[in-house]
Amino acid sequence: MNKYLSILKEPISSERQSLLKARWENLPPDLKTERQVVGQHFVHCGYTMGASYCSFSCTHCYLPKNANRVPIPSIDEMKAQIDANRRFMGPASGLQITGGDVVDAYWHAGRGGELIEIVQYANQVGVVPMLMTHGQTLLEQPDYFVQLVQDGGLRKIALHIDMTQAGRPGYPIRKLESERDLHPLRKAFVDLIQYVRQKTRVRFYAAHTVTVTERNVDSISDILRWLLADAKHLDVFRMVSFQTEANVGRTRFSQSPVTPDQTWRQICVGVGIELPRDNLSFGHPDCSNMTTLMVVYPERKVINLIPNDERSRSFWKSMLKTFGGIEFRDDQFVDMMLRISSVLMRDPSMLIKALKYIHHRMRQEKLGYELIGRVLGGQVRFLNIVLHNFMSASDVTAPRSAVVQKRLDACSFRGAVQRNGEWHPVPMCEINTFREELYAAKIGAS
Repeated sequence: MNKYLSILKEPISSERQSLLKARWENLPPDLKTERQVVGQHFVHCGYTMGASYCSFSCTHCYLPKNANRVPIPSIDEMKAQIDANRRFMGPASGLQITGGDVVDAYWHAGRGGELIEIVQYANQVGVVPMLMTHGQTLLEQPDYFVQLVQDGGLRKIALHIDMTQAGRPGYPIRKLESERDLHPLRKAFVDLIQYVRQKTRVRFYAAHTVTVTERNVDSISDILRWLLADAKHLDVFRMVSFQTEANVGRTRFSQSPVTPDQTWRQICVGVGIELPRDNLSFGHPDCSNMTTLMVVYPERKVINLIPNDERSRSFWKSMLKTFGGIEFRDDQFVDMMLRISSVLMRDPSMLIKALKYIHHRMRQEKLGYELIGRVLGGQVRFLNIVLHNFMSASDVTAPRSAVVQKRLDACSFRGAVQRNGEWHPVPMCEINTFREELYAAKIGAS
């Protein structure tokens, strides 16, 4: 009962409010807009510099040449990283458990139990861990996947699947002609996650990450068509993240590097409707863009939930102002409803605005109130589409341009990195300028 009273009294913890305020104050002035998510809703997403090993040899790998020689960090080292990330991000923030392919690394080192303990610890201290992996080890060891979910408390996983991957059994990179060739693999992961859900009776979800290069840019639309084709696909994959190639690590950079504009055009082709990129801001607009789709089955009607007409922009500004800072990722259903109720008690007009806006959008999309029954009947799915535009290492090294510095200052993807005995939240694009040096020091100390 004390927990519920606490949520009603303080739906956004004072710690989170303080971190958000500090982040907002440190944003570049021209990025402090009404549609800016960083500093109003979340501080940043985090990452760990964990096990750097990976058994693949992908054409666009951000790891340096010495990555596979780096010793796996101890449990205490990983816990210290997680604690530092927690201090920088606040409670219920998303933390990517990464480095190289961490599942690959721990399993092949015979230390799979340590990864379970790391996931347990992240949950224990109040962040939401997501494992980043190509997933091959999990396909081959499904019972280990069950352990990660059942014993570790894993609820989110990001599966990287694309034509840049060299080393995937049954999918030799030289024989891949388009992303369509990988649809059987995507289906295998859907089946795997449904198996793990059945074994654990736990609902958890996956993100699908994709590196976009000149080789696959014209077929990423096929990934979206595949995702939308079957409600079962979106029941597993709730997010797809397209990442334009950056000249970092072992990457074999394209002769004609892919641009964010090219990538977004292909996203729109795959979805079948035009999608705005400027509906919300996630740090600097050159770095990240996102939109959310609702898909109604069986007709596969696609609806953009964050369009760019004036009425929608006004509504989402109000939503961000009212609900900004509230995080549901670690909540049970009762907790979530209490947070929403607490906020609406402070601003009851928002409920009226929301109902009017929903009614407006339903009429606009020619949907009747039978939609409620279809939602309850499992005929409606949602998909977050993200575009990340990481910078090449040469762009970030000093001396930096004013635009690059502004992008780093506004970065929404930072990990806790220890340098000279002090922890710092370092943007992912910046870590790529000294990752090899950092790994060399770890190799030398082993």
